[in-house]
Amino acid sequence: MQKKGKFDYILLETTGLADPGPIAAMFWLDDSLGASIYLDGIVTVIDSVNIDRSLSTHDKEHLSTAHLQISQADVILINKIDLVPEEEKAEVVGKVKSINSIAKTFETKYSRLKDLDEILDLHAYDSVTLPPQQFDRDSSGHLDHVTSRSPQTN
Repeated sequence: MQKKGKFDYILLETTGLADPGPIAAMFWLDDSLGASIYLDGIVTVIDSVNIDRSLSTHDKEHLSTAHLQISQADVILINKIDLVPEEEKAEVVGKVKSINSIAKTFETKYSRLKDLDEILDLHAYDSVTLPPQQFDRDSSGHLDHVTSRSPQTN
C-alpha cells in the first residue's frame, strides 16, 4: 500500500479462513482505504469434496465460516467438481444454492475459469451506501457486528 499510484487490482482470498463480512466492512469504515480502493465483490471457492464437513462445523448459536462465506459471496466457484460422483454433485450445488441463490456459481476444476471477467469487475457494491450506525465497534475500535439492509424497492 506504500507504493505510489493505483493498483490494477487487489484480490483478497479468505476461503476456509475467515468470515468475509468484517473484511469487506473495512472498505466502508476506513476512510483512507475507501479513498483509494473499493470493494468490487466477494468471491468464494468451495471444496466440493469437503463442503459437508465445513458446513457442519458450527454450534446452535453460530453459523459455520463456510455458511458465512457462501451467504456473503457475489460469485461462488464450486471447485473439485470432478472429484464427486454425479448425484453428490447435484447435492453440493443444491446446498450452495439453498444458502445463496443470488450469487453467480461456476463449477470448476483446479479453480479454473474460462474467462476471468466472471470474477473481476463485478461492481457488486457500486450502489451500496451504508450509514455509519450500521457498524458497531467495541471500545478498542474492533468491529463487532455488521448488519445491512436490503435496498427498498418501489
